[in-house]
Amino acid sequence: MSDETRPPHGVMEGKGAYNKYAALPAGGASLALPFLEKAVCNLALDPGDRPVIIADYGSSQGKNSLAPMRLAVTNLRRRIGRTRPIVVFHIDQPTNDFNSLFDVLATDPDRYARDEPNVFPCAIGRSFYERVLPPDSVHLEWCSYAAVWLSRVPTRIPGHFIWV
Repeated sequence: MSDETRPPHGVMEGKGAYNKYAALPAGGASLALPFLEKAVCNLALDPGDRPVIIADYGSSQGKNSLAPMRLAVTNLRRRIGRTRPIVVFHIDQPTNDFNSLFDVLATDPDRYARDEPNVFPCAIGRSFYERVLPPDSVHLEWCSYAAVWLSRVPTRIPGHFIWV
């Protein structure tokens, strides 16, 4: 890659480049899907009709978010029915290739909102090291590979794992 085409430090390459090589990270993240399913089944949800909020931290260009978000939506539907809204916030750096993310969310045959009129994907261009959503507003959080970019382990979380 020449200096002219190399993205600046800290900026992800655009035009769907990350999605082209998403199979390896997706395979690793699939190991955590049973834990995500268990978390969805154990969520404390109010009986009302307010939207269920999911935060997908480090969503990148979207390809690796499809399977975990589909699993979450499918399992939530069993609990809350077809009409209660589900909002999925895909969160990544402001320099993320959001055009590729939105293309995946709109056209990928495996998109989780397909045939789901009450699922609302959206995106936030902000580092998840900052506050990105209001306190106590998120029901379920997911982060698969973005955590490997941490400069240090902030704290130990019992019952959670990361493989590097």
